[in-house]
Amino acid sequence: MMRFKIYKFFLATLLFFAVERFCRWQTDGFRYTKAACRHPYPFSYQTKTLPENLQQSFYFLGSGVQFYAFLGEDRKTILKLFKHHHMGLSTDLAKKLLPKAIATPLICAREKRMSHLFESAKIAIEKLPDQTGVYFLHIDKTSTCLGKTHIYDKLGIAHEIDLDQTDFVLQKKAEPTSEHLDRLFQGGQIKEAILSMKKLLALIEDRSRLGIKNKDGNVLENCGFLGECPVELDIGSFIYRVQSTNPDPHAKAALRATLQLLGWVKKNYPENLQLCREELLYEKIL
Repeated sequence: MMRFKIYKFFLATLLFFAVERFCRWQTDGFRYTKAACRHPYPFSYQTKTLPENLQQSFYFLGSGVQFYAFLGEDRKTILKLFKHHHMGLSTDLAKKLLPKAIATPLICAREKRMSHLFESAKIAIEKLPDQTGVYFLHIDKTSTCLGKTHIYDKLGIAHEIDLDQTDFVLQKKAEPTSEHLDRLFQGGQIKEAILSMKKLLALIEDRSRLGIKNKDGNVLENCGFLGECPVELDIGSFIYRVQSTNPDPHAKAALRATLQLLGWVKKNYPENLQLCREELLYEKIL
């Protein structure tokens, strides 16, 4: 009898996790409760000029570590909702349901994480608007009549959100780096592809010279192009650089990005690797 109960418990647990994994796969982990939080964080910010393109619907585009991304109907606007937590209870429920001894350190850790994320977004809009395409940032609860809009999750289910009560970012839609380079290489535009890579490396180095570091330096996943201009799509990992022991941290950041780009060329267009290496790496070695 005991063995049968253990067997049933094991099957029920297995089924629970299977259903949870399936739901996560179906929705890409999106739950509106992760992006909506009534907890008052000790951080606030709102761009003074209100955008004109908020009154449109947004459709699920993807999920990262820090944000859920939605593409606007105009195909030009990205709405990013902050992820207030990854797993477990929301901060609001944690305060209500968990003992204080457990809830307090959990909430403190989340406040610390969100403060870093908010500060990174603030750096993006104040110091790097052209380099990131970010043009509106809303943090904290307001009454500025931003209105309501609809977002559609991966399953096509609509969610109405009150923008005054939601932390979010608006960013111009850019073409991901790999897609941009693919298009140029496939079209035989080798010189243009190399020029795009040089522009991207210059962007990385120039940002570093401003005293700003991106802790997630994956240029292929976190950068893109607005037309022919490179931008950094990931805005959740910016920090102000502390004094470095490296004599030239800016060149180091650019060299790291160079090696990533050459690795991508080697994998996808090996026939162009030697030329790209000469154009991108030779100057760095000198």
